[in-house]
This record gives sequence, C-alpha cells and structure tokens, in this order.
Amino acid sequence: MAAAILAASVGAAHAQEAQQLERIEITGSAIKRSISDEGALPITVLKAEELRASGVASVEAIVELLSSSQSSNTGSNSIGSSTGGATYANLRGLGTNKTLVLLNGRRMTAFAFGANAVDLNSIPFAVIDRVEVLRDGASAVYGTDAIGGVINFITKSNFRGGQAVLELSNPQEKGGKKEGASLTFGFGDLEKDRVNFWASLDKRRTDRIRALDRDFAKTGIIPSRGVAGSSPTTFPGNFTQGNLSGNPSAPDCKGPLSVVNPTNNKVCIFDFSSTIDIAPDVDQTTLAGRASVKIGDNHVLSLDAISTKNDNTARVAPDPVSAITMQPSNPFFPRNYPGIDTTKPISVGWRMVPAGPRTNGSHSTAERAVADLSGVIADWDYRAGVLYSKSTANDAAVDGYVNAPFVRAQVAAGNLNPFADATPAQLAIIEQAKRRGVFANAMGETQSADFRASKEIFDLPGGRAALAVAAEYRKEKYKNDTNDDVVLAIPSAGRSANHVGGDRNVKAIGVELLLPLHKMVEVQLALRRDDYSDAGATTNPKVGIRFQPIKELALRGSYNTGFRAPGLDDLYAPQTVTFSSGAKNDPLLCDAQGNPINGGVKSRDCQSQPQVQNGGNPDLKPEKSKTFTLGVVVEPIKALTISADYWNIKLRDQISVLPIDVIFADPTRYAANIVRCNTLPADVQANLQRCGGLDLNSNAIGYVVQTNANIGRVKTDGIDFAVAYSTGLGAWGNLGLQYESTYVHSYKYQTNPSGDFIQNVGVYKDGSPVLRWKHTFSAAWALNNWSSRLAIRHQSGYRDQNDPTTVVGGPSFYGNVDTYTLVDLSGTYKFNKSTALTLGVKNLFDTDPSFSNQSTRSQRGYDPRYSDPIGRAFFLRASYGF
Repeated sequence: MAAAILAASVGAAHAQEAQQLERIEITGSAIKRSISDEGALPITVLKAEELRASGVASVEAIVELLSSSQSSNTGSNSIGSSTGGATYANLRGLGTNKTLVLLNGRRMTAFAFGANAVDLNSIPFAVIDRVEVLRDGASAVYGTDAIGGVINFITKSNFRGGQAVLELSNPQEKGGKKEGASLTFGFGDLEKDRVNFWASLDKRRTDRIRALDRDFAKTGIIPSRGVAGSSPTTFPGNFTQGNLSGNPSAPDCKGPLSVVNPTNNKVCIFDFSSTIDIAPDVDQTTLAGRASVKIGDNHVLSLDAISTKNDNTARVAPDPVSAITMQPSNPFFPRNYPGIDTTKPISVGWRMVPAGPRTNGSHSTAERAVADLSGVIADWDYRAGVLYSKSTANDAAVDGYVNAPFVRAQVAAGNLNPFADATPAQLAIIEQAKRRGVFANAMGETQSADFRASKEIFDLPGGRAALAVAAEYRKEKYKNDTNDDVVLAIPSAGRSANHVGGDRNVKAIGVELLLPLHKMVEVQLALRRDDYSDAGATTNPKVGIRFQPIKELALRGSYNTGFRAPGLDDLYAPQTVTFSSGAKNDPLLCDAQGNPINGGVKSRDCQSQPQVQNGGNPDLKPEKSKTFTLGVVVEPIKALTISADYWNIKLRDQISVLPIDVIFADPTRYAANIVRCNTLPADVQANLQRCGGLDLNSNAIGYVVQTNANIGRVKTDGIDFAVAYSTGLGAWGNLGLQYESTYVHSYKYQTNPSGDFIQNVGVYKDGSPVLRWKHTFSAAWALNNWSSRLAIRHQSGYRDQNDPTTVVGGPSFYGNVDTYTLVDLSGTYKFNKSTALTLGVKNLFDTDPSFSNQSTRSQRGYDPRYSDPIGRAFFLRASYGF
C-alpha cells in the first residue's frame, strides 16, 4: 500500500478486534464479503484522509504514489501538445487505455480528446473516501479491458455535518503555488432518519512554472552535457539557398534566445526550452452531491451527480514560420551576404519573437449522474443502476499564434523584415497577423444500465459458497471537430482539418462463484462475455485461489484473460499532421553524422524535426491478454504483515504507433510510412512545413505516417512487495512503518508482429523507459491529538535516450538518468474528528529532477513525466468541522 496511508492503522489493532465486520463489495469481486478479507486478489487500499494530511492535493498525486504505476501522463504533458490538460493513470506501463478507472464501482467517460482513458482531473478529490487498486489485471467483474488493473475511487457515504477546508502549497522558488478550498455539508442519518444528503464544492488552482524559474530547465542548450535542444527557426531568421545556409547577424546572434550554432557559426539556433512553461496554469472547480433514501428496511435509492470544470493554460516558444520565399527584388534580401546568388530567391525560417509565446488554453468539463438502487431481496444482495456521463473539451489559441500564409505574404511584399528587430509599423502588422480561436471541440458520452446480485447458495467444508450474476449495457459516443479556418491558418499548432466521430454499443453478462472448498482453500471463479457492436464478442474467464494452511501464512494466485476492443479514438481519431518531438536525420538525404547526401539540404532534412501524421485506424484488431499472479502473505507476529506478489502479463496485437526511429532505421521496409513532398498534390504541400515555398515538389519528407496500428506483442513480469508494521510506544504514542515497492523484472515489446522483442526495463527506448524499481516508505506516529508522517518516494535510474541527433558530441556524452528520491514531512493537530491543522514540507531536501538528455518532450534537461519540477514546497491544510 502507498506509504502515506499507514497512519490509518496506527493504534487501530485493538479497535479492529471489536469492529463489527461490515459486508461490502470489494474491488475485484461482485460478492459481498467482510472488508477484512480481500480473498485471492492483490489489492491496495489508500485512505484519502491520510493522504490529504500528507500534502496530497489531487487525484493525480494519489496515483503517483502507487508503486505499480508507471505514470508518464501528467498535467505537464499539456506543454507543447494538444492533450487538453488531461492526466491519466498507467498501471504496469501498459498504457493509459489499459487501466480501468472507476468511480464507486462504475465506469467513467473517457476524456473527450483521447476517448480512450479517464482524465483524473474529472474525479472529485474533495469527496474521495478511499481508493482501491486491483493489481491482478483484467477483471471479469468490471470489464475484461482492465488489462493493467483497476483503480476504483470511492466517495463519502452517509456524510453528516459540515466541513470547510483550506489548502495552500507555496514553493520555495518562484512558480507552482497551489491553492485549494472546499466546502462539504450533509444532513440526515440513513439508518435513523432514512435519508441522507450531502453536497461538496471544491475549487483549486495551480500557478504555472516557467522554465526560467528553475535552473535545471532554463535552457535546452547544455554544452557540458552534450545537449543541443534547439531549433533552426530563430530570430532574426536563417535563410537557405540550395546548400548555402546563413544568417545576416551570425555569429553575433541575438541572445539570449538566439545563439550561434556550435557546428556552423554562419547560422543561429533558437533556445526554445527557455521560453516555455514547465508546468501549466490550472483552474479546477468541482461540484458533487448525493441524495440517498432508505426504502423499507432493505433497500436504498441513491442519486449521485458530479460536475467538474478544468481550465489549463500553457505557453510554448514563439511561433516558427518557415518556407518564406524572398525574391532578390525584396528590399530586405541579404544581397551582400558572402556566396549568395543575387539572381535567385531564398527560403527563410523566422521565429515570431515579437508576437510573444504561443499560449494554448484548454477547457474541459466532465458531468456524471447515477441513479442506484441496492438492497436485499430473498437473501440476494443486489445493486442496479443507470448512468449518464459526458466529457467535453476544447483547445484554443489564446495568444502568440500567427497566420503563417499572411506572414509569408507580408514578407514577400517587403512589409516585414525577418532579419532585424521589428519597427512600430511592422509590430502593427505582426499584431494583425495573430490568430486566435478554438482549434477543435471534442465530446465523449457514455450511457449505461447495470445489474448485479449475489447470494450464498450452499455449504462447503470451508463455509458457504456464494454466487454472483451481473449484466451491463452501455452506449459510447465520440466526436471531434476542428474549426478549419483556424487550424489551416496556424500550421505550427500541428492540427489538420477534420470532422470525425463514432459510436458503439456494448452488452455484457457475467457470473462469479466463491467456493470455500476447505477451511484452508478458497476458490474464486468468474466468467464474463462482452459483445461489442463493432469489435465482436469475447468470453473471458478468471480463476483465483487462496490457500491458508496456518493463521500466519496465506498463499494466493489468479489467472485471467483480457480483451480490449479498440477505443473510439483508436479507430476514429483525426489524422493530424504535426511535428515530431525530437530532431531526426532523413534516412535518404542525410548521413549518420547529419550531413546532406543525395541532394539533401542540411537545414531542411538533417537534425530537424520532421512532421508526422498521427490519428485513428478503422482496421485495428482488439488487444488480447493473459495474466497470472502468484503471491504470499505472512504475518509472523500480530503487528507485522509481509506480502509478495509475482505478476506476469502477456499482451498481443498491442495498439500503438510505430516509433519514428524504427521507421527511419529501415526505410526500405517502411517506405510507405515516409511520404515525400513530390508525391503529394500542390494544395497538400502548401500546408506542410517542409514542402512549401522553394521546396515545392522537392524530395523532402512531407510527413511520416504514425497512425495507430497493431504493432506486436508485449511480455512483462515483476514482483509487488509490501511490509507493514505497527507498535505501541507506551506513553510515547503509536508508531507505524510501511514499505511498498514494485520490481519490474522484464518488459519486452515488439514494434512489428514479426520483429524481435526489445527490452525496455531500465533503458529509454522508443519514447520512454520502464522503471525497474519504485518504492514508497512511511513512518507515521500518533499521540493523542498529535500525529506526524515521514514519507519517502524513490524510483530507480535508467539508461538515457542518448539520441545521436540531439546529443552533440556523440557517445562521450551518453549517460544514465540517476535515481530520484523525494522526502515529505508533515505534522497534524486534531482539535476534534473534523477539525485539524496540518503543516508540512514536500521535497524536504529540495531535490532537483535527475538530468536527462531526452528529446521527446518540450521540456529539456530532465524528463517531466517522471519527476516533479516544483522543488521544496511548504504546505498548510486547515479543516473546520461544523
């Protein structure tokens, strides 16, 4: 279990003996059982109140504490992308679309832009009571698409009274301040008054962090580490004429953003990393409520509603405009530049620094309503419900984007000079060139009805056997539409005009048996059949066994198969042309050292970002998996619990994109994926950065096809290990210690169905690493109204990306990313059950992210997916009950 939650067990050993065991539905089973018995399945339970007291202030931060999570899809991914600010869970590193996220045991609508995974921002943090994580893979109970596991967020129930909460986290360095406030109130006791109602309003905001605010991120040009994260499109602009490249201001480039190219002092390069945000501005508002009525003695009708609004603002480098044609007659033509042919035009790339940084604004909403009826009929525990859930999102140009065709025309007319500072008249033209507006609107919608029931049916030597049956119907919709005039005017936004959508119906039935064959042996059997209107039907079993020969020792294991139909976004996502994340060499027109060959142009074809085409593929096949786990739980003494669970997952027909490095490494095999300008119509070339102007009908790469595909198989296995110990200290209170870790033994994948397997553990491959170790450790102390917590988060290092196109100097600068450890400390005083004050510090030792030479993210010098850029931050949480 996550390190921060141990305080829940401090001093609770004796209380648990007297506690009346409540029969509830535990994640991973539809059969109601004692909460103290998790059966054959490895489950992690996190108590939200203890997490809050440790400084956790978001659902995203909860997921980051899971050692089984290979989270790489954080809010910072909105920088330089069109993610809409979404944050996702990624158990076992299998992908966000293979982790099933539930709210109170039911599905949520996938985020509108992704349509494959739930945005964690849409989950109401203020009313979360606990989180249950089923780590054994696909669940025959909730859906066989849960190949990586299930995360079930469970909200408060039967809440009475009121509570106001204020939260503040203030970093030691500039930027990243977090503020939050929530108000929750409720009345009525479901048992006594037969009614309960509660509602909660939660408001949170986080201030952006600029790259310049942190030393480890302030530049992408780090000669001492061989890092040259830069762009050839700079200010003042570079020009090319055939293989002549130049900049009239070089080598005295206009610093600090524009610096001389270390390998060619005749041109300048742009330090784009220094101009971006490394964490966005975020504003979030959530309204949630529940009304419950007890009907008779055995039935409860509940109505739940949640509405979340999330605004994300992120800034990246000023707009690059390339393929600007300048004729010799132009008044700004550099006719005195050595070697230039004054009878021929030049092609110019110009960074629009006078227009300011490009600012993206993303707005998303998530709405969900559930009607639930549960109770007991003729000894059957039942639960039935209907659900409506909707996600909407848009992504907009707020400032800094320019109409590229307009800029090209103004340069061609002699009204703008790309080689010098803008005059007041030219600034007015640049302001006129700015284009604002919404790029795209997306919508996802889920409607569903479900029923499940369970009952003890007969006696077995180990106890009463139990049966559960379940049925579900749901309808999913997806739609994504661009504002064509906006996306066509702003090619740097990496969007293409599109109007796509899709829908599907899913029907499912399932059955589950719990068989206590002996006092020592319990068996769980489950079978689920899902019928997709577009992907066919599938039947998947699950078997779990628990063997407890003595009180202090239990052995457990499970086996299941999984089936994940291609998501609606996998199938129908708009096919959009955008820039690749890192610089590459054209395999036909450049040699390995980045020098032009076969008529290539260095500034266009070598060590530059090619454009890539991403998007859906309606011909995808479903993904299928086999998972088994084998574990042991030992309790040598009453206060000490030790568990170890081995897991093994095999996945075939993985849906992903073919990595660009794989395509370029074998250009003959993947010739169809490399689309060159001279194979495209002129009107298509006009909207591609490498095909416009003087490069019309050239042999340059127009774009590389990286649409979704079934690229091959994945094989991964590892061990989850946990230790929990609690003890009384007499007059000094109670102490609890807890340790949780995940060790990934192997993660091998293919990039094509017949290709070799590639090992990804501990090494950066094709876009990301898989961390071999993740650990959390906590020490929790409590005495009367006082408590404190020390939490340590640790992850292992790995072999860095070491991309030869972006690490200048070659192998001498190749290296490893160091281990990364953060320490948090907090103290709490409780005035009463619902009133408390917590003070603490996150990242106690102000540890910077480990250096990385990765080039797949806009942020450089570190990897934002596996580290926290905030640094040391002091936090306060005050709650007042009334």
